[in-house]
Amino acid sequence: MPESRLSVRVDEDVKLRAESVFRELGLTMSAGINLYLSQVALQRGIPFLLTQIPREKESDFEMRKQIEEMKAQIAVYSKIQGMLERGAPVALYDDIKKRPYLEYPDGRRVYKFDE
Repeated sequence: MPESRLSVRVDEDVKLRAESVFRELGLTMSAGINLYLSQVALQRGIPFLLTQIPREKESDFEMRKQIEEMKAQIAVYSKIQGMLERGAPVALYDDIKKRPYLEYPDGRRVYKFDE
């Protein structure tokens, strides 16, 4: 079967991530793209479902995302509190001072670590 060249512009990050996936699968970028194009031709369409979040649901999606982030923050805070209640110091990061520190159950913060 005769071959032809295809030149496309893609986002560099997408290209690198796709190459990584193809490599893990034992494929070259060319082989991966050929598989995709073969599926398009075989199925006479895009080989996966294309969807778009309706505008009225975008705010629901954002709200669910914010709720999940808040749940994660609460879980982390709960773990930190649990460690402190058991008398263990906790390693944290001070965003203002841009430095890590140990917080002890009595509220002390130690910024200097032994080297």
